[in-house]
Amino acid sequence: MESIQSEKAKWTFMVYLAGDNNLSTAGDNDLEEMRQVGSTDDVNIVVEFDNAGNLGTNRYHIRRDGADEDIMSLGETDSGDPNVLLDFVIWAKETYPAERYALVLWNHGGGWKPSDIDSIAQDVGARDYNVREASVRAATSLNRTFFRTSLEQVFALPTSLEREICSDDGTSHSLDTIELGKALDIVQDTLEQPLDLLGMDACLMNNLEVAYQAAPNVRYLVASEDLEPNDGWPYDTILQKLVDNPDMTTAELGTTIVKDYLKSYEDYVASGHRNVTQAAVDLSSIAQVTQPLGVFGALLTERMDKDLVSNLWWAQRRSANFNRRTLWDLLQFCQEFQQETEDDVLKTAAEDVITALQKGSDHYVVAEEHGGNAVTHCGGITIYMPNDGVSQFYGGLEFAKDFGWANMLQAYNETL
Repeated sequence: MESIQSEKAKWTFMVYLAGDNNLSTAGDNDLEEMRQVGSTDDVNIVVEFDNAGNLGTNRYHIRRDGADEDIMSLGETDSGDPNVLLDFVIWAKETYPAERYALVLWNHGGGWKPSDIDSIAQDVGARDYNVREASVRAATSLNRTFFRTSLEQVFALPTSLEREICSDDGTSHSLDTIELGKALDIVQDTLEQPLDLLGMDACLMNNLEVAYQAAPNVRYLVASEDLEPNDGWPYDTILQKLVDNPDMTTAELGTTIVKDYLKSYEDYVASGHRNVTQAAVDLSSIAQVTQPLGVFGALLTERMDKDLVSNLWWAQRRSANFNRRTLWDLLQFCQEFQQETEDDVLKTAAEDVITALQKGSDHYVVAEEHGGNAVTHCGGITIYMPNDGVSQFYGGLEFAKDFGWANMLQAYNETL
């Protein structure tokens, strides 16, 4: 029987390994990296790992080299169920209380298996559905959707055509972003304080819409705007620095993650194998970006015509983009747009966004690093800007509601 920690540690570092997929081996490797460090009196490292195969789900209080490690077997769980995530957080808080909490969401990554998607479609009674659709959806970006509830909403749509249109947006934005916000509301209530650091060891999650949805409940966010390599974060080096200096500020921890992540892929990038990105942002300062971006978006909506559409289109084409050209690096996009437009008012508005995205200790972007030719001019943050229609779910995001970006996207797509 696991005993409850009698005194608060300085940190409880929670890692939610949703690994019941083809990245399960990468989860095993990350667990071993954490064991190279292990928990101390000041830093608890706790993990919930939904492994592939017949191993089920286990909770761990990580110990150095795995010695005398507390392990709790939960049997089979659905790590895509937000309630399973919340149970983990409740357990961690009650058993290993701390002054500060970090939560890392280690994403579904390799994706939902066709059999899982088929089961969800059957559960919700998807109309116009046949079993082949599960395999089709598993081959799209929808397979990286983190939460089961998001997949349920997609399959609740009345036709397979509508479900297909939603595939790109199912990844980490419209649907999952709303579900993440709901979960983080409950996390804050559970911890009785905002989450100090939310880490997304997953693809495509350093996105302004995601950050804005999380901002009421989280102090700092660390994530990549690009896809992540299978090895993910270097937990051994990150956690060793936290254990060595548990009094580091949350901003310093975020900066450590960014720097160590990029350093771990130096050879990977040098070989030309892939691009990598990572950024830490201060969500208490998100208004530094959203306010000028809201002004910029409103001006674009007012002035939308064929010439402006051309300016926007070319700015996009010259900027780094991700997730099938639906997410664009916001800094580079604004810089490229400035070069395209002759409208001085719009140039000034774009410059205000560029200024807001400069990195520093008192800025929204606390730390940002990137490696690889395709991301040379990236600033760490993406924005949703599709060219083939706006997701019907996008308007449900808090950012879309508060700043009218959805109106700009609608005007842009209608004028294209």
